[in-house]
Amino acid sequence: MSPIFDPWRFPGRKAIGHDGYRLALKLTRHGRSWHVNIASALDAAEPFIFSVAPDERAGARLREAKDMLAMIAGRHAGCVGRRGSAEPIITMQSLQALDGHLAGASERDIAIAIFGERIVKEKWHSDSELRAKVRYLIRRGRFLVNGGYRRLLWGAAARRTGEFPMPAAVASGRKPAGRDSPYAAG
Repeated sequence: MSPIFDPWRFPGRKAIGHDGYRLALKLTRHGRSWHVNIASALDAAEPFIFSVAPDERAGARLREAKDMLAMIAGRHAGCVGRRGSAEPIITMQSLQALDGHLAGASERDIAIAIFGERIVKEKWHSDSELRAKVRYLIRRGRFLVNGGYRRLLWGAAARRTGEFPMPAAVASGRKPAGRDSPYAAG
């Protein structure tokens, strides 16, 4: 028996979007995401099936479809929660912290913007770990702006293999930021 298409009853987070050509559903649960194109003839509360293109990736797509069906049915087969890298979050927070710092915000205001008022009320004091983290994020944001972004562009694999070594000095024609400049690394 085919499952019933009722995305709002499917467990997990869901989002529906339209790209101008087709309707797509994104389901996220236990750290996994499934992206499914929805046939225009399919209505809510109707039975549905998956259609998998017969190409070199068909086996992988079929396994994903089976995992998604298990998740919809409430079973957790193949749904091992996999935690992604924290690097994208830290990069985002670093750039937010630097942006706030360059705009003249206090470290406490930056912490409130990034971590929320409740956490700052609970954990902020003159020598707190949270305050140290905000300072670290500002320093890391400066590093990224001053050329460290290249590591993001090259990717982790290239950094590990040393395929693209980081330049040792600033490129010619640019002088380093002064000690009191908001763009100075440190």
